[in-house]
Amino acid sequence: MDRKGEALKLSRDVQKKILDFGTEIDEYYRKFRELRVLTDDLSFQGALINVEHAFFMVVQSLNILKEQLKLLEVASKKGEIY
Repeated sequence: MDRKGEALKLSRDVQKKILDFGTEIDEYYRKFRELRVLTDDLSFQGALINVEHAFFMVVQSLNILKEQLKLLEVASKKGEIY
């Protein structure tokens, strides 16, 4: 069984899903940010800031995942997996 080929196909599939998911996440983030800007309740603004921060952390995690998938592809071509 070709494990490298299987891993590369899976990696490419995941990268496509990350792109779609990232676009959706960005849209939801903007909506929450707009709600925060439009609200006058300071405690509710604080809660919305926490939600925005959580979205930021998800995006950071997706960026890390994308980078690791790229490194997987490079490693498969070189024959080196760390």
